[in-house]
Amino acid sequence: MNPELRMNIRLRWLESLFELAHHEFQKKVWIEASIENYVSDFTEVVCTYFDDLNLKSGLEKFAKEGFITEMEVKIFLKFHKQFEEYVDKSEKKTLSDYKVLRDIEWVNLTKLAKENWIELKGVLTDKTEIDYVIELENKYSNVT
Repeated sequence: MNPELRMNIRLRWLESLFELAHHEFQKKVWIEASIENYVSDFTEVVCTYFDDLNLKSGLEKFAKEGFITEMEVKIFLKFHKQFEEYVDKSEKKTLSDYKVLRDIEWVNLTKLAKENWIELKGVLTDKTEIDYVIELENKYSNVT
């Protein structure tokens, strides 16, 4: 696999996970639009994760393709499945961003993502990825 392609996809995956794991950040971006040069909403975060990263086929396939490790699959598998179940519910598809952020299922899913995010930070070994995670957290620390 092309190392540059792998790194680009991993960084996009990390950014997606960051947004999914930080409820206050979601509020600032989705509702208040108060983060300069960052535009997103619930629909966008779903599309980025499942479509852009091609995670509809699952984390295991993502790992087989060489984009994430088996350890990373173990860390995020429960979240991935619950996220998939959440977006597949017809009643969730029509919720506004405001209602998603107030939905207890979403709040709990975000909490799980945050726990996984913290665990993931402990297993990253690539300096570029570690630096990127630190950059995301530092850049948006006042809102998360």
